[in-house]
Amino acid sequence: MENTVPQNESEQSKEKSLLIQRIRDGSLNKSEDLMGAKLSGANLSGANLSGKDLSGANLSGADLFSANLSDANLSDANLSGANLSGANLFGVNLSGANLFLFGAKLSGTDLSGTDFREADLRGVDLSGTDLRGTDLRGTDLREADLRGTDLRGTDLRGADLRGTDLRDAVFRGANLREADLRGANLREADLRGKDLSGADLRGTDLRGTDLRGANLFGTNLFGTNLSGANLSNANLSGKDLSGANLSGANLSDALLQITQAIGTDFTGAILTGACIEDWHINRNTKLDGVTCEYIYLKNNQQERRPHIGTFVLGDFAKLVQSSLETIDLIFREGLDWQAFAYAFKQIEVQYGDAQLAVQSIENKGDGVVIVKIATAPTADKEEIHSSFMNGYELASKVLAAQYEARLQDKDKHNEARLQDKDKHNEARLQDKDKQINELLLIININSEVTKAVAESKSGDITFNQQGATIGSAVAKAESGSRIEVTQNIFHGEKKSLAEAAAEIQRLLSQLEKTNPTTTESEQVSYVNVAIKPELKQRAIAALKAGSETAIDEFVLENKFLKVVKAVVKGWIEPSP
Repeated sequence: MENTVPQNESEQSKEKSLLIQRIRDGSLNKSEDLMGAKLSGANLSGANLSGKDLSGANLSGADLFSANLSDANLSDANLSGANLSGANLFGVNLSGANLFLFGAKLSGTDLSGTDFREADLRGVDLSGTDLRGTDLRGTDLREADLRGTDLRGTDLRGADLRGTDLRDAVFRGANLREADLRGANLREADLRGKDLSGADLRGTDLRGTDLRGANLFGTNLFGTNLSGANLSNANLSGKDLSGANLSGANLSDALLQITQAIGTDFTGAILTGACIEDWHINRNTKLDGVTCEYIYLKNNQQERRPHIGTFVLGDFAKLVQSSLETIDLIFREGLDWQAFAYAFKQIEVQYGDAQLAVQSIENKGDGVVIVKIATAPTADKEEIHSSFMNGYELASKVLAAQYEARLQDKDKHNEARLQDKDKHNEARLQDKDKQINELLLIININSEVTKAVAESKSGDITFNQQGATIGSAVAKAESGSRIEVTQNIFHGEKKSLAEAAAEIQRLLSQLEKTNPTTTESEQVSYVNVAIKPELKQRAIAALKAGSETAIDEFVLENKFLKVVKAVVKGWIEPSP
């Protein structure tokens, strides 16, 4: 038994040497296959293995320099560390083959038409090879050298190309769908019109790459280096470009709708004609030296800015950065303007230094309303947003409960007492409206007193109420309508009854346009919430000096006379 193993090893060595000799001198039978052959380290340079079945063979470390392997079957063969430089591999089947380990050498080889499906090609030197029409689906090409490789018509779907060097490679007609290109070098590559959908491009070097017309649907571009890349007309909608380098990139006419650009570097980029609808940027997003003659705030080239002409250098950055000083409040089931007014007044008191102002209210349709609140640059927007929504939700529940109580009361009353019930409920609603208005007034007064005390140096304070007009009645506004709302502060010593009447009529006219079905009680409540407290207090003083009828002569529209009188009557008559 002691001599058996050496004898077997010796026999195997002799058989291997004999087989190598037969291969080299061409004495193999044409039909003889080499399935599973043990040829590791064999010198087979220049050997003719055309059409041979070498599936499962061990050719690790073998020298196959200039060997003829055309149409050979090398599926599942072990070719790790083999030298295949200059070999004829036309039509060879390398599916599932292992060329990893120290990396096989295939530089300059004609591999056109080769089947590499799911082969292990990690670290393989494929520089300058001809891979036209090659099937590389699912192939592991991590860290492979593919510089100058001809990949025309190559199928690289799902291939692992992490860290691969693809500089100067030819991609005409190549399919790169769902390929993993993380950290790959595609610098200055021509990827025009290529299908890159679902590809992972995180950290990929795409400097100077031409991506015009490329399909980037579902691609991951987080942290990618796209400096100097040509992305004109590219659809980057919904893409995460956070941390990406787009300095000097051409993004003219690109679609950046709902694009994440947190901390993205756009230094010196071209953004003329791009659409930036609902894109997300922050203070770390770099916009220095951006070239932008005009921009679109809506898809399909809508909402051009500027409306006429072009931006002066630096204007685009100012326009975009101003959006960083707003809080977007999104209401998906319409807007309860009474609850909104309450919540807004509440955060005004809570965040007195935030310089809050309603900038715009926009109805997006399908019940979605977006309100933009302007803030001071230093304001804690996340905290203010949370506080507002909590206050709005609480106020909405209270108002909903009141409405439910009205419905329950209605069910309890019979037809004979219907008229009395309606009067009773109307009185109750007016009473509730007055209570809410009084609460809002108290909050506003407290806010102004606090502000006056804080700003006073001598302690001798002259107090003047100040308020803001809040455009409302959005819940029933037509889809797509937009109401621009500006905070107006009045500081005059006196306000005449004529000014009070004009303001009430203006508010009623606005409400009539946006919500023509409001009841008289709702109109009164709306005016009480929206009227400037300072103007209201001066009007009350003037009315008490005369009478409620003194304002009648200033009401120019008779259709508003009844509501105006109801408003002022509520001001000078205390609640029961």
